[in-house]
Amino acid sequence: MYLFNAGNKYTRCLIKTVFIIFLLFGQYKAYSVAFDIAVSPKGIFDTIKVTPPNKRVALATFLYKSNFRKVSEAAAMSALNDLSTMAQGLNDIQLECAVFDMRADYYSVNKGFNKFSTSYYQQAIDFAKANNLLVETGMYLHKLGVYYHIFGHNVEACQSFLRSQEIFNQVGYSNVSGISSYLSDVASFYYSLGDFDNAKINLEAALKYPAGGKREKVNMVNTIGLIYRNNKQFSLAIPYFNQALALAKASKDTAWIGIAQGNIGSAYFMQGQYEKALPYIETDYKTSLIYNEPVNAAIALLRLIKINIDEKKFDDAKQGLLKVKTLLKDSREDVLPPWTDYYDLKSQLYEQQGKAMLSMAARKQYELNKDSLAKRNNIAAVERVKLRFEIDRHATQLNKLKADEKIQSIEIDSAIAVLVLLIIISALLYNRQTLKNKKDKELLIAEKRIVDEELKNADLALHNFTENLRKQNALIENFKTEIGRLKQQSAGNEDAGNLEKLLQVHIMTDESWNDFKKLFLKVHPGFFVNLSKSHPHLSATDTRMLALIKLGLTNSEMSNMLGITTEGIKKAKQRLRKKIDIDAIRSVHDIDEMD
Repeated sequence: MYLFNAGNKYTRCLIKTVFIIFLLFGQYKAYSVAFDIAVSPKGIFDTIKVTPPNKRVALATFLYKSNFRKVSEAAAMSALNDLSTMAQGLNDIQLECAVFDMRADYYSVNKGFNKFSTSYYQQAIDFAKANNLLVETGMYLHKLGVYYHIFGHNVEACQSFLRSQEIFNQVGYSNVSGISSYLSDVASFYYSLGDFDNAKINLEAALKYPAGGKREKVNMVNTIGLIYRNNKQFSLAIPYFNQALALAKASKDTAWIGIAQGNIGSAYFMQGQYEKALPYIETDYKTSLIYNEPVNAAIALLRLIKINIDEKKFDDAKQGLLKVKTLLKDSREDVLPPWTDYYDLKSQLYEQQGKAMLSMAARKQYELNKDSLAKRNNIAAVERVKLRFEIDRHATQLNKLKADEKIQSIEIDSAIAVLVLLIIISALLYNRQTLKNKKDKELLIAEKRIVDEELKNADLALHNFTENLRKQNALIENFKTEIGRLKQQSAGNEDAGNLEKLLQVHIMTDESWNDFKKLFLKVHPGFFVNLSKSHPHLSATDTRMLALIKLGLTNSEMSNMLGITTEGIKKAKQRLRKKIDIDAIRSVHDIDEMD
C-alpha cells in the first residue's frame, strides 16, 4: 500500500510558504519603520543609500520583490536599471551583482522557465567570479540550481548545486552566512528525487550550523526522521520525530506539533502497532483539517480506514472512504499516491463484505493507478541514475583538477626543494670539507705530537737500555779481571766458578735480546725489515751485530754483551764486510764504521 510511504512534504511546503510570506511582511514593516520608506514608483530604492553596506542587498531584494515583481517588464527593468546605476555609484559590487539575480527572478516568476532567467543567473555568477566574490559565486550557482529544480531540469540543477557546494567547501561552511538554508535546499532537491542518502548527508551537515528559523530546524529534523521511516528504520525514525515534536512544542507551533505527531503515528502504523498509532493519526487528521490541508488529512484518514477494516469496523471505513474522496476531489496537488491507496482500501473493504464485483472494479482502478505510479517512479529512478552519473563525473573532474594542481604544485615544490637541497648540500659539503681539513690538520698535529713524544720516550728508553748495557759491560770487565786473578791464585778456586756463572747471567740472552729489539724498533722501526729486504742472506747473529753497531757500541762492549771475545767481534765484522759492501752498509741506516 502506497499510503505507507506517504510523507508530509506538501504540508511542509505550504507551511513554509505561509511562514515566508509572514516573514517578508514583518521585514517590510521593520524596514519601513527604520527608514520611513515612502512607497512610490520613483526613488523607492533611495533608502539603500543610507543603509549599511552589509544590509544593502537584503533591503534591495525585499524592495524589489515587494514593488516590482509583478509589474510590467518595462517598469521592472527600468527600476532595476536605476538600482544598478546606484550600486555603481556606491561602488558596491555585491549590490550590482544582486541586480542580475533580481532580473532572473522577475522572468522566472512571470515567464516560468525561460532563456532570460538562465542568462541573468549566469551573468550574476560570471560577475561575481570576475570580481573575486567567491561566496557570491557559490550563492548564485545555488540559486541557479534552485531555478533548474523548480522547473524539473534536475541534471542541470545537480550540476549547479555541486559547483556551488564545491565553492562553499573551499570558503568553509562556517564562513558562509545562511549555510544551513543552502544545505537544506540541496537536501530537499535530493529528497524529492528519492535520493535519501544524499538528502540525509546534507541535512546532517545543515544541523551543525544555526538554522534560518525555528521552523526550518524542525523541518530538517523531521525530514531525517522521514528518511529513516522510508527506509523502514523505524527505531531510528521515531527519535527524530520526537525531537521535532519537542522543538515544535517549545516554540508553540501547533501546525508542526500536528505534523510531528502524525509522523510518529505513521511510524507505529507501518509497524502494525495500531493501538500506539491511533491517537497520533487522529490528531494529525484533525490538525490537517484545521489548517486546511486536504491531502495530508486524506493520508491520515486512509490510515484510520486501514485500521477500521482490520478491526472489522466496516461502516466507519465506508464513511472514511467517502470523506477521502471529497478531500482529494478538487486538490491541485500530487494526489496519485493517495488515490492509489484509496482504491486499494476500497477493494479490501468490498472483499471483506463479500461484494466481489465491486471489489474487482476497485482493484482494477487500483492497478491502473499503481501502474501510473510505477512509471513515475521509474522515471524518478532514471533521474537518480542520471544524477548519480553526474555526481560521479563531477567528482572525477574535481579529483582530476585537484590531482593536476597537486602534480603542478609538487613539480614546482620539487624544483624549489631540489634547488634548496643542492644549495644546502653544497654548503654542507663545503662546511664539512672545511671542518675535515681543519680536523685533519689538528689530527696530524696531534698525531705528530704523539709520535714525537713516543719517539722521544723510545729514544730515551733505548738510551737508558744502552747505558745499562754499558754499565753491565763494565761489571763484566771487572768479573773477567777478578776471575783471571782468582784462577792464577788457585786452579780450583770455588769463587772463580761462581763469578763465571754470574758473568753468564749478564750476557744477552734471547729473552733480553727480544726486550732490546722492542725498544730498538720504536726508535728505528724499519731497520730489521730493510735489512731482510736488502740482504736476505744475513744470519740472526749478523742482524744482532748490525743492531749493536747502529747503537755505536765498541768492540769490547759488544763482546761482553754477546759473550764472545773481542777478536771474535772483529772476525764477525770481517765476515759482514764480505757479505755487505761498504756502500750498501752505509745505505742501510748509516753503518759507516765497522771497526
